[in-house]
Amino acid sequence: MTGRLFLAAALATVAAGAGTAQTPPPPIASERGAQLDTSGFRYQRPLAAGDAGLAVLPLDAAALAHSQGPLRSFADLRLVDESGAQIPYLLERRGDRLSMDLQLGAATPEAGELQERRSGNRSFYRITLPFEDLPGPVIALHTTSVVFRRRVQVGVERPPDRRRRSMSFQQLTESVWEHRDAETPPPPLELALPLERSRQLLLIVDEGDNRPLPITGVRLLLPGWQLRFRRPAGSVRLLYGKDDITEPHYDVASLAPASMRGEAREVAADAERNADAPGPIVSPRAFWVGLAAAVVLLLGVLVRLISSGSAPPPRRPDPSH
Repeated sequence: MTGRLFLAAALATVAAGAGTAQTPPPPIASERGAQLDTSGFRYQRPLAAGDAGLAVLPLDAAALAHSQGPLRSFADLRLVDESGAQIPYLLERRGDRLSMDLQLGAATPEAGELQERRSGNRSFYRITLPFEDLPGPVIALHTTSVVFRRRVQVGVERPPDRRRRSMSFQQLTESVWEHRDAETPPPPLELALPLERSRQLLLIVDEGDNRPLPITGVRLLLPGWQLRFRRPAGSVRLLYGKDDITEPHYDVASLAPASMRGEAREVAADAERNADAPGPIVSPRAFWVGLAAAVVLLLGVLVRLISSGSAPPPRRPDPSH
């Protein structure tokens, strides 16, 4: 009898454990946040259409440059639905860096100190960054040469000011780029830049007594950040570009392990448009419709004028009769 009781208790324990394993997880917190006045945000970007569910939104270079950025914990970033209600999110650091190709062109320096040193064998290139105020920008240079040694500088040319009467060169960073193994391709040279307001960079390569080093590519590397959130049905907008706002505090942050786990769909925001920039007074379609109506009206007036001018003048009564 005792054995049967023990067996029954064991089976009951197993059944209870199985029932617990099959119990569905607690409901995911998907409540909307508070309503938000969106009129003060300089940038409002709709997200590409997608299904409701867990999603991640990588922050592109525009969002990194024009938001309050990582130094202020992206305090002005907001996600809102079509009614203006906030969508809670988690801010995450990505394992990979954001990478963008940059254009490299030959340059002629204008700074006097660079023109004086042009007797040396140097190559000058112009690099244009996509935005100002990029956080943690890194320039990566690529080459096909395998054995070389070059001193490389990156800086900006400053216009004349109160202290300088002519164009001057300000160095931002420098490094020695070398590779001595002819059997392996060289790694790219990464040059970390300070928080630089100028988009126009000057790259200087000291070639020594060698031919110019072929630079086959230039890439911009930025720290990777993303927003993880539960996307609702309907339209969603990404907002940023507001100075007088503090970092949001959502309840979902304390439930992150349970509420945000699982496979997430990656989404993207539409191209950036500054809300302060004046838009067109009328749409192109309205312009052409109005122009066509004006042409028709003018043609009607012209026809009436021509018709009235070609008709014979009315006869005056003869006073002799």
